Amino acid sequence: MNKALNQALGEAADRWMRLTRTLALAALVAAMAAVLMLVFVPAQAHAADALAEQARPDGATALPADATVTEALQRSPAWRVALQRHQAERARGAAVVANPNDWTPSASWAQRNARADVGAGSPAGGDVRTREWSLGLSRGLRLPAKAEAASAAGQGQQARADAQLAMAWRELVRTWLDDAVGVLQASRQEQLLAAQLRLWEQQHQAATRRHALGDAARQELVLLDAGRAQAQSQWLQAQQRWQAAQGVWRSRYPGLSLPQTDAPPDAMPSLQDVPVTVSEAVEAAWLDAHPQWRLARLEAEAAEAQARLAEAERQPDPTVGVQLGRERSGAERILGVNVSWPLGSAARSLQSQAQWADAQAARAQEGEVRRELQRNLTQWRAERRAGQQVWQAAEQAQAQTRQAAQAVRKGYELGEGSLSEVLLLQRQWLDQQQAAATAELEALRARWRWELETGTRWAWVPEAVR
Repeated sequence: MNKALNQALGEAADRWMRLTRTLALAALVAAMAAVLMLVFVPAQAHAADALAEQARPDGATALPADATVTEALQRSPAWRVALQRHQAERARGAAVVANPNDWTPSASWAQRNARADVGAGSPAGGDVRTREWSLGLSRGLRLPAKAEAASAAGQGQQARADAQLAMAWRELVRTWLDDAVGVLQASRQEQLLAAQLRLWEQQHQAATRRHALGDAARQELVLLDAGRAQAQSQWLQAQQRWQAAQGVWRSRYPGLSLPQTDAPPDAMPSLQDVPVTVSEAVEAAWLDAHPQWRLARLEAEAAEAQARLAEAERQPDPTVGVQLGRERSGAERILGVNVSWPLGSAARSLQSQAQWADAQAARAQEGEVRRELQRNLTQWRAERRAGQQVWQAAEQAQAQTRQAAQAVRKGYELGEGSLSEVLLLQRQWLDQQQAAATAELEALRARWRWELETGTRWAWVPEAVR
């Protein structure tokens, strides 16, 4: 009997141990599932955060090398047009220096019939025929004072053409920088929305698993479906804009690589690189070297030179010629010099007045250009500092919004809060990411513009302009 009792107790203990192991294994599986639910989605979210944070442009690495950019811009059609116009303007300046008066050759031939004088009372008479010809060569002579004024006017016109070419190069680089920022903006927008779409996909998958386990309502899946569809639509639109930006870039700058967006995320320039104020000597050096100011100054000087030439042109050029001829079939030979000198007209005086008025307007415009350029330099310097400050503030706001979104998402996974709060913070985080990306690109645009306008980068000009 004792043996049977012991056997029964042993079997009961074995069943209890097996049940205990089964319950422990089930509890372990449940715990592991809970841990995976708490860790998997945040880990995936961190992965999406990393994807959204990567590929940030930096001034040192985002753009192609300056030498490569210079070579590509020199091959562009716009630059070839500027070169042809530059050559045309220099040729016009050389034409002003040269004497505009043409050599004028002349030739004449004639046959003269004359009645012979045989006496008044004689009915008889006869005709005398003689052949005559003459050759001549004449040209207007430019007076010394007028030649000096023309030389100054022509050289001024050529110098102005050089300044116009330098300004055309500056405008070409400005356009290229705007296109580069546009490409970076389209690329960054596509990357942000692609990362957000992946995050929506991950959240939808997690909610689907929770719904299968009975931990999520069907309404949550409907909300996630709507959010995922909207994110996909936005990403497709951004992808189309990115592809269009690439096509425009390759058509305008063939052979030039696209701006890169794989710079390190901590490549934010220091505000110490931008001076708050600069000395008058430094600012004057910037102004004197700027192509816009140089062009305005040379235009004023060229206009004054043209006015002095118009003043000299009030007195027309004299014309001097030589003549060689034969008359009476060679009985008479002619060698002579002729001089003609126009007296001028009121139109020349009015033309001189108009040229002086243009010169005064160009000189006044010169002062206005310098003042405007001085204001622009101050504004560009302030925009560079402000752009970097806004960039830093936007990055801090984006980081705080990301932390808040992650905290609410973790609380939701633990059963606290609602899905609507998670989605609201997620949308706020997306908006803040886009705002930070915009601030970043605007800061880089201001930085590159400052480097261009102060001649730090992309200051190449042809040898004729230097």
